[in-house]
Amino acid sequence: MEFYIRTQGDPNFNPASIDVESELGMALMQLETILFTKRGEVMGDPGFGVNLEDLVYSLNYNEDEIKSTIQQQIEIYSPLVQKYNPQILVSFYKGSVRDIAQIDIELDGAYRVGVYVN
Repeated sequence: MEFYIRTQGDPNFNPASIDVESELGMALMQLETILFTKRGEVMGDPGFGVNLEDLVYSLNYNEDEIKSTIQQQIEIYSPLVQKYNPQILVSFYKGSVRDIAQIDIELDGAYRVGVYVN
């Protein structure tokens, strides 16, 4: 069981839910937590989290390094997500103010999580 952390405005928000019981729902919630947690925010484990915006806009990383960082976080912190054979694709596009990063994570070839960082 995972605690339900979706907020009002989220497309899958359910005000009557306090936990997530489906295995896929738990995997998606863990993946979301890994992606949107900044390193150092979790007390007792300063290595947890992808630190996505800093990672994407650091001049030291390319698509393969970002993909590798996400994969390492999944391997360390979410064996449940690993069970769904995650495939990660990172792409950059030219934006008007700064470049846009698109990160797609596909689980079992059927479920896709997409993140845009701009």
